[in-house]
Amino acid sequence: MGLKVLAKDIVKLSIHTVINSLIKPSQKVEHKSMLIIRLDAIGDYILFRNFIKILKDSDKFKGYKITLLGNIAWKELAETLDSKEISHFIWLDRKKFAKNPYYRLKKLKEITAKGYELVISPVYSREFYYCDTIIKLISAGQKIGSSGNLSNIKKWQKRISDKFYTKLIPAKDEIIFEFYRNKEFFEYLLQQQITLRKPFIQIPDVNLSFELPKKYAVLFIGGSASFRKWSIENFAKVGLYLKDTYGYNIVLCGSKTDLIDSESFRRSFKKSYVDLVGKTNLIELLQVINSAEIIISNETVASHMAVALDKRVIVISNGNHFGRFTPYPKEITSNYFAVYHSEIEKNLDDYKKLSNTYGFISKLNINEITFEMVKVKIDELLNDLKKC
Repeated sequence: MGLKVLAKDIVKLSIHTVINSLIKPSQKVEHKSMLIIRLDAIGDYILFRNFIKILKDSDKFKGYKITLLGNIAWKELAETLDSKEISHFIWLDRKKFAKNPYYRLKKLKEITAKGYELVISPVYSREFYYCDTIIKLISAGQKIGSSGNLSNIKKWQKRISDKFYTKLIPAKDEIIFEFYRNKEFFEYLLQQQITLRKPFIQIPDVNLSFELPKKYAVLFIGGSASFRKWSIENFAKVGLYLKDTYGYNIVLCGSKTDLIDSESFRRSFKKSYVDLVGKTNLIELLQVINSAEIIISNETVASHMAVALDKRVIVISNGNHFGRFTPYPKEITSNYFAVYHSEIEKNLDDYKKLSNTYGFISKLNINEITFEMVKVKIDELLNDLKKC
């Protein structure tokens, strides 16, 4: 560890220690109360959320009132889909929690204002200054987490925060798909076999404020990081190919952070399409994806939504988190079609090698995936559908 990194760690730890010292957790514990902490991204939540009902309906925890401490990024999703299982929600803005000391103090006071019989943190890749800090501060009879790995936490941090938990559930050392990682955690916690085969979403009835065309393809241009986003010029080529060759209308989707890219798409595409970038909430996005005939997406939220809705999706990926979030195992879905960087494509038969190499990070350039590579996958999929 370099001196600059060490100094930065010491300063950060000192600041958070001061903030933590101002927290006076409530010692009052409500009978049969449980807090679940889940602060990761939208796709992570989709791969996790179906286990909440299994937890609530289990003999071990039947009758417990569940509070969910979640990432505000998926607030609409959870409050709409999971309010039957969750009695109370607490929402946390990760960026503010990391950078704004006043916000951090305010949220920690809110979170610790109540004690619980049980606190669960099912996340495999734990974070020292997020869920582990909360676990330390909150009052609870039991604090259960995953033994986890070191992808989001330093070894010295994990050595400290392992002691914040009353029990750590063991996890397999090898990289496994994240849905199965969640299943592993809850089967051990509940001491029962879970028969859930795949993530699924039942969409509620919501009136859309916009009209959708007939026979359309969704192009989802968003992504959580620039290295996971395929070029807009290539997305435009895909859109033109789907429109001119197969007669699909094009619906462009993404978040408000993708508005500049949506303007670039407009300049490249130069034909009619429906632009919904930054214009849908998560529930509306579910409905847009559910009514589409095909989805083309970066490896991000739209791809996980598509699988949970049993929709056909072509995913463009540089292989980041290979084995954990991509590809979906065939026994979960036959509707997931990935196009990877050529370094991955030529080694697809060696799953173990790829997961060990790219399971936590891939530095391969996603824009070395060509339009022609994606075109081949589109033709394979759509020509197979014609035969059915």
